Amino acid sequence: MLPIFLAALANIIGLGVIVPLLPFYAAHYGAGPAEAAWLFAVFSLAQFLTAPLWGRLSDRIGRKPVIAISFAGSVAAYLWLAFADDLAAIYLARIFAGVMNGWLATSQAYVADITEESERAKGMGMLGAAFGVGFVIGPALGGYLVGGEEPEFRLPILIAAGGSMAAFLLCLGLLKEPDHRHSQVASGGHFLSTLFSIKILGVLVLLYFSVFFVFSGMESTYALWCEAALGMGPRLVGYYLTFAGVCGVIVQGWLVSVLVRRVGEGRLVVFGLACLAAGLGGLPLATSGPGMLPAIALLSIGFGFANPSLQSLISRAVPENITGGAMGIAQSANSLARIFGPIWAGFAFASIGRDWPFFSGALLLGPVFLVALLLVTRFSRAR
Repeated sequence: MLPIFLAALANIIGLGVIVPLLPFYAAHYGAGPAEAAWLFAVFSLAQFLTAPLWGRLSDRIGRKPVIAISFAGSVAAYLWLAFADDLAAIYLARIFAGVMNGWLATSQAYVADITEESERAKGMGMLGAAFGVGFVIGPALGGYLVGGEEPEFRLPILIAAGGSMAAFLLCLGLLKEPDHRHSQVASGGHFLSTLFSIKILGVLVLLYFSVFFVFSGMESTYALWCEAALGMGPRLVGYYLTFAGVCGVIVQGWLVSVLVRRVGEGRLVVFGLACLAAGLGGLPLATSGPGMLPAIALLSIGFGFANPSLQSLISRAVPENITGGAMGIAQSANSLARIFGPIWAGFAFASIGRDWPFFSGALLLGPVFLVALLLVTRFSRAR
């Protein structure tokens, strides 16, 4: 786990550097609130179209080559973004970054390869903890580097490129190709027929989509809401995202591994959805920066429980010889959610009210919670 954790961490630090800056960077070149939110959506559209292909490719040629190629592509995408000189170039750079973001689904398949089923959620949680650590370091670093009244965007983006380069070098030097426990890669027809025959897989992927729909909608409009409601700039937004990262590290790096043995992945998903809904409903009620902290903590806890638990359940629901492809399908659901989540959130922010990206997400999670309560716990126990 250590090499994949370190490589993921280096790449995610770079992502954490630019996430709170992207809406402001787009606004610098004339984007409105909706266009700034859609910047996240185009990245996800590209990822949606390519993630299953990366996953299937990793089933055929191995996890390490695909992860390395993806990290190298991320370096190129950040360099393109850093030297963009108009809004169209920013959009194209983020589309290319989405195309090359095959490392995530492949890394999840890698974790599935090297862990037993009883340890799967713990392994996915450690991969998720890399996101948490990355979002502790990245937003704080990005907030510091961007400056105050006259933001400097290029330097933070170049630092992000350096993070992906470090991930690429770590992958080449430390990552070992896992010993696959299957000897034959499924053909395309067999892959699809197998996926469609596993009914619980559709439910799990739907839940996975829902989590990322509401979370990405919040994520894409959070900086805009902080500016509109509390008068915050990119530096303060970065610092509050750092707090979210600390919470994520604690949950995914420690609590998931402790609790999954006691209650199972299904119950963690249910509890995570409840925390997500509470956090989304509570965030717009904050009237100051410190007043946001309980809602931010709930959002991090909810996502930290639901995300690795669903990844574990999805990987366990399919035969080992299609794990990469199945995680690619899950990542496509993630990406589809990250397309429509920001689009909806941007529309709600601009047309309904600045609080409605969050309130609408909390309302959506009501029926999703009921589905999880009725189905996920039952089937996770059965497996």
